[in-house]
Amino acid sequence: MTGTSKLPFPSLRPTSTSEPGIIRSNDWSAFRELTELHDHWTLKGWAPDRCGYYWYLTFSDPALADLASKCQVQLGTDTLDHVPLNSLHLTVLSIGNTDQVSDAELTRLTELARQRLAGVDSFELSVGPLAGSRSAIRFSVAPWDPLLDLHRSLRECTTAMRPSSQLAETSKFRPHLGIAYINEQQAANGLVDAVEQLRGLAPVTVQVQDVHLVELRRDGRQYVWRDHTIIPFAR
Repeated sequence: MTGTSKLPFPSLRPTSTSEPGIIRSNDWSAFRELTELHDHWTLKGWAPDRCGYYWYLTFSDPALADLASKCQVQLGTDTLDHVPLNSLHLTVLSIGNTDQVSDAELTRLTELARQRLAGVDSFELSVGPLAGSRSAIRFSVAPWDPLLDLHRSLRECTTAMRPSSQLAETSKFRPHLGIAYINEQQAANGLVDAVEQLRGLAPVTVQVQDVHLVELRRDGRQYVWRDHTIIPFAR
C-alpha cells in the first residue's frame, strides 16, 4: 500500500463534526481541489489471498439504494466499478488480517465490544450529497459524532485485547459511504464535474441499528464479506 493511500481524506477534519452543512462542504471542497484521481485497486494494495476482519455498518434502506442507483446510472461505468446496491457499507475500523487474529482473540473482542456498546442507542445518519476521494466516489454522511464515538469504542476494545495492533487513530477517521471505485488513473476534472451535476439530489436519512464484524476479501474488482458477529444497539 502506498503512502498516499494511508493518508486520511479529506486531510483536514471539518470545523464541526455535528453540523451536516459543514461536513458536506469540507468533503466537497477537498474533492474538487484534486487534480488527479487514482486507480483504487492499485492504490489500495491487497495481496491475492488476503482476508481481513473489519467493523462495518451495512445498509438495506430502499431510499438509500435508490439514491445510489440514480448516481451510478448517471456516472456510468467507463472508469468506475460500482458498489453493488446490496453491498452498501460504511467502514468503521480495520482490525487485522485473519491470519493475525486468533479465534480466542476474536471471541474476546466481540465480548468486549458487546459490553462496551451495551448502552449505545441506535442513531440516524444523513447520507448525501455525492462527493469523492482520491480513488472513489462516495456520499458524505452526517453527523460524525456518533461514528467517531463508535470508532473510538471499538478501537479501545481492540487495543485492550491486542495491545500491539496498529490501528487507525480516531482523529484520522473520515466517515463516508462509497458507491463506486475509480479503476484507472485520470485527470480529476471530468469526474468532479459529473459528481457536481448530481449534488442537487437530496440526502436520505437512514437508521443505524447495529454494527457488524465482518470477514472481508477482495474478489476481482469488488469487496465481498460475510458477517462474523452482529452487535445490535440498545434501541
